[in-house]
Amino acid sequence: MSQVSAETQSLVILVSDNEADLTLAQNVAKLLNATVVVTKWGIFNESVISQIVDLSPDMVLIIGGPLAVVSVYEDELENLGINVTRIGGQDRVETNQALIEFLMENYPELLSNVTAAIAYGWDYAAMLQLRNQSCVIPILVKNATVNETIVKHFKKVELVQSRFSERIMERVREKLGGEVKEVVANITAEEAEKAIEVAQEKVQLAESVLANITNPSAERLVELAKEKLDLAKKAYDEGKYGEAFGLAVASRRLAEVVISYSTKEFERSMKMNHTMQLELRIRVLERVMLRLEAGGANVSTEKGLLEQAKVALKNGEVEKAKMLIEEIEKELRIKVKEKRISKEKEKVAKKVGGR
Repeated sequence: MSQVSAETQSLVILVSDNEADLTLAQNVAKLLNATVVVTKWGIFNESVISQIVDLSPDMVLIIGGPLAVVSVYEDELENLGINVTRIGGQDRVETNQALIEFLMENYPELLSNVTAAIAYGWDYAAMLQLRNQSCVIPILVKNATVNETIVKHFKKVELVQSRFSERIMERVREKLGGEVKEVVANITAEEAEKAIEVAQEKVQLAESVLANITNPSAERLVELAKEKLDLAKKAYDEGKYGEAFGLAVASRRLAEVVISYSTKEFERSMKMNHTMQLELRIRVLERVMLRLEAGGANVSTEKGLLEQAKVALKNGEVEKAKMLIEEIEKELRIKVKEKRISKEKEKVAKKVGGR
């Protein structure tokens, strides 16, 4: 966290599509004038690295633990000389609290006119509601316990709930006491349809990673997720939007359990299999070089070295491939830094010219 300060000129927030972390990231990005880059929950995608490189950030702030935003992202960004800070906890509520504390410490002035919106961390409808509000920071709870130290930091506080979190939010309201504004997130046909779309995408992703999973319960969980999804679609067709929404959320959560199995096995394999590590680094470097080249950088030398690394790896010369990859990363760090400096100069020139 010490690497980030209020003077950060260009901030990218990397977050998964987990609804709680994403809602938090989007609301924080509005305050910090940051760019949000989204990755699939528990999945590594090489193109995300090249997308971030293209943005030339001074800092990448990862929101979420390694189960949500896999640790390979940190490794690959740092290999390219990009500063990374991760803020994450054991679950979405711990991640939320850690980020609020981070903001209070590093950007206290930005929170002076912001409303604290307390919501149950697994209330999907409440998260969707919060994304449509401006100047709001979510404070998530998993039971009736509220961090009063954090809440007292805000001048305005509201409770956001849907019918899925009524009981727990009632207990939260009793703990807070006094007059607190209440916001009710109603579930419309549009929100139910969106929840079904998200669930369908997650189920398809869970199916696609089944072959990589050794956990015997994975296949059955996918079947259950598909059953819930079918029921959600049926309820939607019958105009039962609340029921459809709840079933879609249940389907998505089952699919995410399967995806989490895949994430853990992927991370375990990456630690044990050096060839797999190097193959991934090669794919990342290829994408990064394409982005840099499209931006006008000369990467012909690095491309030549990369071809040598591929041949070495194919021939089983793992150490040689590793040395070549590290040499490429060293050269690309220079080019990434030059791109960032050039972008900063352009910003300054625009500001001066606009006066």
